[in-house]
Amino acid sequence: MGDELQWADVPADRLNIAATLDSGQCFRWICTGDGDWIGVIGDCGVKLRPRVDGFWWQTYPRRDRWDLIQQFFALDVDLERLYGEWRRAEPRTEQSIARNAGMRILRQDADEAFFSFLCASCNTVVKIRRSVQALARMYGEAVAEVDGLVLHAFPTAERIANASEPALRAALWGYRAPVLIDAARDVSERGDGWLDSLRAVPYREAHAELTSIHGIGAKIADCICLFGLWHDEAVPIDTHVRRIAMRLFRPDLAIKSLTPAVYDTLASLFRARFGPYAGWAQQYLFYDSLRHAEDR
Repeated sequence: MGDELQWADVPADRLNIAATLDSGQCFRWICTGDGDWIGVIGDCGVKLRPRVDGFWWQTYPRRDRWDLIQQFFALDVDLERLYGEWRRAEPRTEQSIARNAGMRILRQDADEAFFSFLCASCNTVVKIRRSVQALARMYGEAVAEVDGLVLHAFPTAERIANASEPALRAALWGYRAPVLIDAARDVSERGDGWLDSLRAVPYREAHAELTSIHGIGAKIADCICLFGLWHDEAVPIDTHVRRIAMRLFRPDLAIKSLTPAVYDTLASLFRARFGPYAGWAQQYLFYDSLRHAEDR
């Protein structure tokens, strides 16, 4: 590998990089034709080269920032322990665990998760990726160039609040552009570090704070809580997860509309079954369902 990349003795069944980065948690990582993954963590560019028995990695321009990799991929979480708990609580998780072993919930930047999932409502993954990448290019600071790709830190809420609405509309944000700018202004007015501070409060409180912002509903708030605020019990309920919850827990809810009460019931059922890491269990079932839907 030369002198550039470092080796991490973390096998794929402890960290499945492809599944983790391609499971709808984040939108700015790029998989190259050689199978490398290139992205940004904070203010550093990152290159990853997965192998079965571990992976090669490097950070740019500051080298050897293993602390960023370790935190971003939540390597402190014991997956084998979680798998055992999930199998005991719900044996029907076995296939999803086996097919996606090593997938982890990312510990992402709060601002990036907030604005990415604000874009995600009623949008395709391809458009979300293009829109979020355009936002970073337009308003984020360039931090590194890796294999010819110029990488940008995610812009602050303050910078997005002062963005040009016409420019955002042209960058695939469309009718979401004014919603994005208004939300950024709301976040900015709440003071520096407000989003990050929601990691330290109970999940329910963080969720309520997020839904007080125009354009943030229950599902988006749960995505932000899980992927950006590190509240592992948050369970985003979309069409796939709703079907899973009805199949596993409450078939009688199949004819019900997804009202706020039904949404909360389904999410609570996940938490009751899978405990404090219910959001992780949900992600395994969601990603497995999504992949099977694509196969069909």
